[in-house]
Amino acid sequence: MYFDLRARLLIWASSISVALVLYILFYLLGILRPTEIYLIPLEQRVNNSIALTLLAAILPPSIVEFNNIRWLRSVDRNIPLLLRDLAEAVRSGETLVRALEEAAKRDYGPVSMYLERAMVRLSLTSDLEASLRWMGEKLVRPSAMRMATILIEASESGGKIVDILEAAVSLFNQIAEYRDEREAQTRPYLLLAYMGSIVFMVISYVILLQFLAPLSTAAKTPEMMGAPIIQNVLDISYYKAILFWASVMESIFGGLIAGKISGGRLTAGLIHSSILLAVTIAFFNVFTV
Repeated sequence: MYFDLRARLLIWASSISVALVLYILFYLLGILRPTEIYLIPLEQRVNNSIALTLLAAILPPSIVEFNNIRWLRSVDRNIPLLLRDLAEAVRSGETLVRALEEAAKRDYGPVSMYLERAMVRLSLTSDLEASLRWMGEKLVRPSAMRMATILIEASESGGKIVDILEAAVSLFNQIAEYRDEREAQTRPYLLLAYMGSIVFMVISYVILLQFLAPLSTAAKTPEMMGAPIIQNVLDISYYKAILFWASVMESIFGGLIAGKISGGRLTAGLIHSSILLAVTIAFFNVFTV
């Protein structure tokens, strides 16, 4: 199903409200209060709670946006198939209305449901133009409104219906080819966003365990306390917290940018941000303990 603007806003409001309630609860319980001197929470348990609450806030909207994107893409893919079948049916001798009624019984993804309802409206009102325009509006995509306009013009063109439908099929196929080519060209950038976050986490692992951890251990030994290299070494948990939140920001903004590049809007990247954020939380709790 497709979630309209009202449903999306409701889901956003619910998710953000739950996150705010949890953050207020954490603050009242003293969990969010930073450690003195460092000004940020140092315990990984506290940082996990904050990050998981952030993940809970963006995960439901990301699933909804991902579902809508798949739904809209399915509409774009099935419109040329519908027009092709209509052209073949009209060429075989059927009227356009009869071809639409037969097509409503086939599977064209999301298009089928609204095409079937449009045929019901046609049988009740005998207004083909209004029924097709209603279908075009319900399918949301501009290509659906173009399809509805083409079908209306074809119904009024008399003997040129087949020519109009075949020209429309050619046009929509060219648009689909352009869309597929664009997605193929932007796919490496999507992979780059994931690789960037993974590389950052690996670098954080190396810095923490191969460089800072030995220094922190040496700073606690009496023999090394006077060494200049370790005099300004802080608690290892402080560095881990900084790298953790840097990785969280990298995951969120990297996913959003990937969605903007591949899907044309930031909300398309929410699902990538959610995945990368979950990977970040798991990585810092498994490999940097």
